[in-house]
Amino acid sequence: MAITDTIAAKPSYLEWGPILAGAIAAAALSFLLLTFGSAVGLSLTSPWPGAGAKLWVVALALAWWMVLVQIASFAAGGYLAGRMRSRWMDSRSAEGAFRDSTHGFMVWAVGVLMGAAVLAIVGLGAAKTGAEAASTVAAGAASGNLSKSGLAMGPADYAVDLLLRPQPGQTTGAAGDVKAANASNDDALRAETGRIFAGAIKNQALTARDRTYLTQIVASRTGLPQPEAQARVDSAVTEARDLEIKAREQADKARKTTLITAFIAAMSLLISLVVATAAAAAGGRHRDEDRIPMFAGHRFW
Repeated sequence: MAITDTIAAKPSYLEWGPILAGAIAAAALSFLLLTFGSAVGLSLTSPWPGAGAKLWVVALALAWWMVLVQIASFAAGGYLAGRMRSRWMDSRSAEGAFRDSTHGFMVWAVGVLMGAAVLAIVGLGAAKTGAEAASTVAAGAASGNLSKSGLAMGPADYAVDLLLRPQPGQTTGAAGDVKAANASNDDALRAETGRIFAGAIKNQALTARDRTYLTQIVASRTGLPQPEAQARVDSAVTEARDLEIKAREQADKARKTTLITAFIAAMSLLISLVVATAAAAAGGRHRDEDRIPMFAGHRFW
C-alpha cells in the first residue's frame, strides 16, 4: 500500500501548467517591451526633413530591440516554468536537470506556435497584398494592358504617354467630330503601342519594323517632323527600359531585405531556444536550493 501511494503521488513527467504559464508570461512580457520600444522609436522619428533620427538607424535599432526582447521574454518564461515545476524525486540529479530543461524547451515551442498563429491570422491579408504588389512590380514591364482611367500601370504605360504627347498648344483635330473620332480610336492605339513597348522591354530590343511604325504614329499624332518623331520613339523606349530596370532593382532590394530579416528571425529563435532551456534549468536549480530571486540586493519576486 505504501509503494502504491508513492507511485500515485509522483508528479507527471511533463507538467503543462508551468509550460503554459511560462509561454503566456513570455508573450505578455514581449508585448509590453515591444510596445515600449515602438513608442521610443516613434519619438525618435519626425515627418519634417532634417529632423529626427535617420530611417535606417531607427529600423536597425528596432530590429535589434525585437531580437533582444524575444530572447529576454523566452528566458523569463523558461525560468518560471523550471521554477514552478514539481520536484521529481531527486531533482538535483542529471535526469531532474534534463526535465527542467525540457520544460523550458516546451515553453519556447508553445510560444513560437502562439506567435505563428497570431501572425497567420493577422498578417494573412497583408501578406496577400504584399505578394500581389511584388508580382505587379515584377511583371509590370511585361504588361501591355492599359488603364482606362488614365493611371499608369507600369513602365510601358508611362512610355506610351510620353510617346504620344502632343506639342504645347497643338491639338489632334480641328473640329469636334474629328476630336471625337480620334478619342474613339485612342484606346485601341494605346493598347497596340503598349504591346509593342512590352515586347521591346521583354526582348531588350525594338525591331526596325516597330520603330518605323511608331515613328509614323508619333508624326501623325503630334505633327513632328520624321527625324524628331524617330528621336522621340528612341527616347521613349530608353525611358521605359530605365523604369523597368528601376522597378526590378526595387523588387530585388525588397527580396534581399526579406532574406536578411528571415535570417535574423531564425537566428533569434535559435538563440531563444538555448536561452529558454538554460533559464529553465537555472529555475529548477534555484527551486531545489530554495533560493529567493534577488536584484540589487533586494528580493525581486
